[in-house]
Amino acid sequence: MKRAIFKAVLATVALAAIGATSVASAQDKGSIGISMPTKSSSRWIADGDNMVKVLKERGYKTDLQYADDDIPNQLAQIENMITKGAKVLVIASIDGTTLSRVLQSAADKGVKVVAYDRLIKGSKNVDYYATFDNFQVGVLQA
Repeated sequence: MKRAIFKAVLATVALAAIGATSVASAQDKGSIGISMPTKSSSRWIADGDNMVKVLKERGYKTDLQYADDDIPNQLAQIENMITKGAKVLVIASIDGTTLSRVLQSAADKGVKVVAYDRLIKGSKNVDYYATFDNFQVGVLQA
C-alpha cells in the first residue's frame, strides 16, 4: 500500500516537473524517460512497471529502460531518452557520481530530472529527489 502511494507521489512529481495541466491532450504531454538500474531485482521491475502504469493512465508516453547494472549502458540509455525528446527523466542511478555530463545535456535541453531512490551527486542538474522515508521503513520492519 505504501509503495503504491509512493508511486503516485512520484508520478505527481514527474507531472509537476513538466508543468502538466488537466486540459492538455495526450499529444501535448510529452514523454517521460525512466532509467532503472537492473532487472535482476523484482523491486526495480515493479517500480518501473508501476510508474509506467500511472503515467500512461494520465496520458503520458513513457520510455522505460533497464541498464543491467552497467554504467556506460545507463549513460547511453539516458542520452538516447534525451535525444528522443523526453521532457522528464526519472533516474535510479547505478552510480550517482557518473551522470554529470549527461545531466548537463538534459539541462541544456530543458529536461527536468528526478533522482529516484538513489541520490545523484556532483551535478546541479537534478530538479527533484524522490525516496522512501527510511526511518519509517525501519519502524515498520521492527
